[in-house]
Amino acid sequence: MLDLVATRECLACASGGEAVLCPDCAGEIGARLKALPARNTLFSAAWSLGAYSGAIGALVRRAKFNLDLRAADLLVEQLQSALREGFPAPVDAVVYVPTTPWRLMWRGFHLPERLAEVAADAAGVPVVPALRRTWGLAQAGRTHAERVAAGAELFRVRFPVSGHVLLVDDVLTSGASAHGAAAELLVAGATSVSCLVLAAAGPLRRVPVGIS
Repeated sequence: MLDLVATRECLACASGGEAVLCPDCAGEIGARLKALPARNTLFSAAWSLGAYSGAIGALVRRAKFNLDLRAADLLVEQLQSALREGFPAPVDAVVYVPTTPWRLMWRGFHLPERLAEVAADAAGVPVVPALRRTWGLAQAGRTHAERVAAGAELFRVRFPVSGHVLLVDDVLTSGASAHGAAAELLVAGATSVSCLVLAAAGPLRRVPVGIS
């Protein structure tokens, strides 16, 4: 009975149809990792599934801000498909970008942690909860200048790491959070850090985050 009254729509663009993704959005995502330029950053390599302004970004927003578990599950499936043949570079551990406890309670799930499990399975390495998030404003509520200034203070080390570490997050915007996390991982013992995100709002720019 519910199927008769439920509105079927693409989870990314909300167009009508029978599938969870319309053909256009499914084709745009393509379940393939795209390399992001990482020169002059703290990262040895970086990848995304697509642009934040596109279908993959729409799914991320729907999962995070509408608390849509269907969108979250679909994003996990898309990453699984992209990594089906293995991870593109050898890594020794996978670390997810943590959130604050109150955001975790509000959402009921943490998407980067689920993505990290997928990446770790593909790479055959463990997920290490090496970082904790400090209290303060969410990056989403800050200007670019505020994001950059806050980047070095967002995370603290919980557990040591070693070797080449893959840092996993859902979105890359200013790059401040990613660089702040990478700086702490290098302090924690990583010899190098790569980055994997679902959606990138632009290139992975170097930001002035010091290693403290």
